[in-house]
Amino acid sequence: MKSVKEVSKLSGVSRRTLQYYDEIGLLPPSAVKKSGYRQYDDESLRRLWSILFYKELGISLDDIRLLLESPREMEKEIMRQHKHILLEKKAQLEKMIVSVDRILNDEFDLSMLRDFDQNRIKATMKTYAKEIRALMESGFFLPLVKSGIFPGSISIVKNASNVMNTDFGELVSLSAEVIQKFREAMIDGPESLAAEAAVNAYRELINIIWIPCDDQSFRKIGWAYSVHKEALNQKSPGLAEFVSKAILHVYQ
Repeated sequence: MKSVKEVSKLSGVSRRTLQYYDEIGLLPPSAVKKSGYRQYDDESLRRLWSILFYKELGISLDDIRLLLESPREMEKEIMRQHKHILLEKKAQLEKMIVSVDRILNDEFDLSMLRDFDQNRIKATMKTYAKEIRALMESGFFLPLVKSGIFPGSISIVKNASNVMNTDFGELVSLSAEVIQKFREAMIDGPESLAAEAAVNAYRELINIIWIPCDDQSFRKIGWAYSVHKEALNQKSPGLAEFVSKAILHVYQ
């Protein structure tokens, strides 16, 4: 267990910031002594690392909270994506070091100008940022995760890759399509044909990417949207209730 002072010294995060993270429920301490001093175990420090990692990516604290509530596999996949960018930057720095050595030896050729070309890295970051923004909408899937119908051992991304031979970007795109169908269906109401089509698309996505679920399990998902709705409603007011009503109408 580490004290606030020790955590602050290890991470560079101020005591006031750690206190704030506790106040907003982002990083509660593992234990609080009778004296009021907060303490953090290895799991809490692992969570702090994730918070600092996401902040480095420019993700807001609200979105960080959503990500931390998502399945661990999602977090790992985000890190895998960001690792590609870090490796691109590392390769460019290594090339630049070689070029500096050549300049010091009074050598030069035109290929060395490519050391300063950031286009490839920017393109990678642009694609990555698009996928991260889309993943923020996966607050939509938090009620599904909290419904309790899936074993914690299920690896969402791994299973999707095995079954559909897809990558993270394609998985996000498929998920975004389902979300958009529900949003568009809100105009016509939860008992409309558009809502029914959105429900069917959602169930198909679940059956393909996760595991097949029967009607009873899908009704349980519908109820989960009426219970675990706060995070989704912050992103899209009224969407959680609409999804719940639409699912329960189709599978009443």
